[in-house]
Amino acid sequence: MTGIRVLSYNVRYANRGDHHDAWHDRRDAVGRLVRFHRPDVAAFQEPLPEQRDDLRERLPGYEFVGRGREAGGEGEGCPIAVRSDRWEVTESDTFWLSETPDKPSTGWDASYPRIATWARVRTVDGDAELLVVNTHFDHVSAHARRESARLLRERVPETAAADEGDSDETPPVVLVGDLNCTPGSEPHRVLVGDESGTREGATTGDTLSLRDAAPAADLRHGPETSLTDFARLIDGRRIDHALVSPEVAVDAFATLTDRDDRGRYPSDHLPILARLSM
Repeated sequence: MTGIRVLSYNVRYANRGDHHDAWHDRRDAVGRLVRFHRPDVAAFQEPLPEQRDDLRERLPGYEFVGRGREAGGEGEGCPIAVRSDRWEVTESDTFWLSETPDKPSTGWDASYPRIATWARVRTVDGDAELLVVNTHFDHVSAHARRESARLLRERVPETAAADEGDSDETPPVVLVGDLNCTPGSEPHRVLVGDESGTREGATTGDTLSLRDAAPAADLRHGPETSLTDFARLIDGRRIDHALVSPEVAVDAFATLTDRDDRGRYPSDHLPILARLSM
């Protein structure tokens, strides 16, 4: 068995209107939080290019992959950071949650372009491999969230099966991110297979099987929500998720409530941490 700790964290984009919760007052706390919990994989949502640079600087033991959602790699991203003393990235890419996923685009009636970044990672000794997918669904459009979930059900199996050479096996999958929806909502049901995941006009079979790591965990820790206003928790808003394929056992799932040295949360989201084994 190979153990892996996967953290997902919406660190909030650098908003000049955040005043005393501006990024320059939070970035050290975000870096310390990640270093303290020392995940094998850290998936971030919302960081702008300068924030991605700050995260790289504060997490020198990690290899980062991913780009921004705008043309030229600008804008918010969904980077994946991999702990380089245990894992290596063998392949990675980004696609857009839209009708034209292979180029920068805004799908359906989303407010902004939305993306998914993926990384195929392998232990440095070559004994285990995993496909990690990090995404951020639209915060306004329910239609865009539903279609994004359906697109992921098509694209992730294709990505997992690609470039496997002569092997018939595909790696286990962990899909994480800010889905801007709670358990039981339509996009969540699509992703975990409780509703048809086939989009109109889809040409590939749906072979993706995922389950929510939170209820599947042997040990669960932390609040039922993942949203904050920097000072307090906002109840009933577990919108940050980790979903895993059947080959992945969920040993523990936590919603982390670490505060910074000011007594505030370092973001308007709480990070989630899944302790997994394959």
